[in-house]
Amino acid sequence: MLKVLCTKWIPDECVQEYEDVFEFIRPDRMKGSFSQTELKGMIAEAEVLFSIAGTPVTRPIMDAGKCLKMIASLGVGFDHVDMGHADCLGLPVINSPTQVSDPTAEHTVALIMGIFHNLYRYTAQIKRGVWSTEPFGTTQTSVAGHVLGIIGMGRIGQCVGRKAAALGMDVSYYDPVRLSTEIEEKEGFRYGTLEEVIKESDCISLHVPYTGENRHMFGASAFALMKTGSYFVNASRGALVDLKALADALKTGRLKGAALDVFETEPYAGGELEGMEQVILTPHVASETWDARIHMAGECLDGVKKLSEGIIPDNVVNKKILKYWKGVM
Repeated sequence: MLKVLCTKWIPDECVQEYEDVFEFIRPDRMKGSFSQTELKGMIAEAEVLFSIAGTPVTRPIMDAGKCLKMIASLGVGFDHVDMGHADCLGLPVINSPTQVSDPTAEHTVALIMGIFHNLYRYTAQIKRGVWSTEPFGTTQTSVAGHVLGIIGMGRIGQCVGRKAAALGMDVSYYDPVRLSTEIEEKEGFRYGTLEEVIKESDCISLHVPYTGENRHMFGASAFALMKTGSYFVNASRGALVDLKALADALKTGRLKGAALDVFETEPYAGGELEGMEQVILTPHVASETWDARIHMAGECLDGVKKLSEGIIPDNVVNKKILKYWKGVM
């Protein structure tokens, strides 16, 4: 059986189906996770490293894995994995791209609804004993009839678009790879250039993978293009956004509200957005529903199982290295 070293606790529901295939090494729930030092010491005998919820997979960790044959990563993104070194060592990286779409899209839409309807500020006011209402108030905005601009129209972006359209929003989008005419017509999505989508939208929702080259793609110049009084949501990758520029756009009134689930440095504490009642912040939990995480783990482990049997699964991120791979196939 292949030894699978799990970086963090995973429940029995994730492993029961695979106990005749894999030997799992995992911390208990109380411990929660293994430290980088512990992982480096334990990985020598493991064939598979299972990175849970963004645990960094670094060069020293991989180099210590004398028997390491593949890496599994719970989630869509893999920027926490040193992909260059994984490629150099010939280590396939397997992720879970399909099971994350609905919960992440639901969370994104909840953030959009929350800032449009001023939920965080109202909650904070009531907790302070302030009851603030107006017969013709301007603090809330109806989502129906407004334009949602989606930057990045992959699985999650499309899922957000469908849910937003069902709420009556007009959905425009930008992606380097345009959707087919059939999908655009079926879903009612309108394509535009990046600048066009930013300028015309009442709310921007980011769903872009982080590449390094696109760090702070939303900074002062991008926020300056947005409509005065518009909204901004990021549930993709924190490094895509310059938080100082975002805070400035909120302070000047360029943006009416913002909601973030991801941050360039995590955990995020204080900083530029501290004390802003027009901001909703969540701790990188968009896909953190119990059933979604169970399915995500299953997608990763199914990929590992298939690859160990000589079948190339769809969720190998770096398929190019497989022609040189000297794993268990």
